[in-house]
Amino acid sequence: MKNALLMLLAGFVLAGCGSVWKGPEAAPVRKPDNASVTSQELKTWGPVNLLQGLKSHCCNGVMIEKTAVTFWGEAEIAELQKYVDDTTPSAPVYRPSSAVMCHGPKYVSSVGREARHLIEGIKKGTYPVSQCSTYDLQFSE
Repeated sequence: MKNALLMLLAGFVLAGCGSVWKGPEAAPVRKPDNASVTSQELKTWGPVNLLQGLKSHCCNGVMIEKTAVTFWGEAEIAELQKYVDDTTPSAPVYRPSSAVMCHGPKYVSSVGREARHLIEGIKKGTYPVSQCSTYDLQFSE
């Protein structure tokens, strides 16, 4: 009986940490350990809506396949500049091929860090620019 109660309690704790990834309003619901964003979703949502989704999902990382983001440009960079100093906790972004586990307190990112990561991706034409946005950023902070 005691073991069953402990298992039930552990299940509730894990379920609480694994809040559902909703992304921007139009996004389909996904579980955080399977949270992934497609190229089409990136294009539809735009970088600011992606930031908002990451902010609301800071328990786990969000997987995004490296993709061309040539549909974003200077207007999006200008919009993202407003967020570069934001220290609000945010989910990190990682590639499916990443050997880095972008989960847990060690990898909690910030809205500002993710904004800088998005800006760098737009400048390079591909996003994400690194295996894990909190692990090996290619730009100075």
